[in-house]
Amino acid sequence: MKHSFGVITGQAGAWRSEIRAVVICAALFLAGCTQNVVFQEDAQTPNGVWERNWNPTFSFEVSDTVSTHDVYLDLRHTGDYPFSNLYAFVTLTSPDSTRLVDTVECTLADPSGRWYGKGQGFISSDRFQAHVLYKLRNKFPRGGRYSLTLEQAMRVEKLEGIIDVGVSVERSKGG
Repeated sequence: MKHSFGVITGQAGAWRSEIRAVVICAALFLAGCTQNVVFQEDAQTPNGVWERNWNPTFSFEVSDTVSTHDVYLDLRHTGDYPFSNLYAFVTLTSPDSTRLVDTVECTLADPSGRWYGKGQGFISSDRFQAHVLYKLRNKFPRGGRYSLTLEQAMRVEKLEGIIDVGVSVERSKGG
């Protein structure tokens, strides 16, 4: 009886070791996928409409002033979004309160109207995620807290079909 119990324990122990190995491999894989992401945050638009007076601000810490970073605007929209692009005023405020304001065009569809980015959804892909490059190989001149404010700059007061907006800061690949 003890012998068969020992066999079961041995099999269970081996099985636990296999599960542990799979969990560790999955964790390393996921960590590898996100190791270049320094900051990522999204803000949901009120009622799926980006009104001109709703200007989300995203704040993040920068400690590495030597490496370059790529800064992205993340937009999620429905297939009913009525335009092929989106203009945004982007205000980057540094730790010493210096402000840099840019106008950025986010091209969301090709000339034939096919959406760029990833379609999302289990039943139908009616939501699209666009990861739009804002600054390539940017060096932050000083460490500290930066903030980035987004303001829609389209010719309409209310942008229907924008679900959420966000910002991603990633270490540049190869530098």
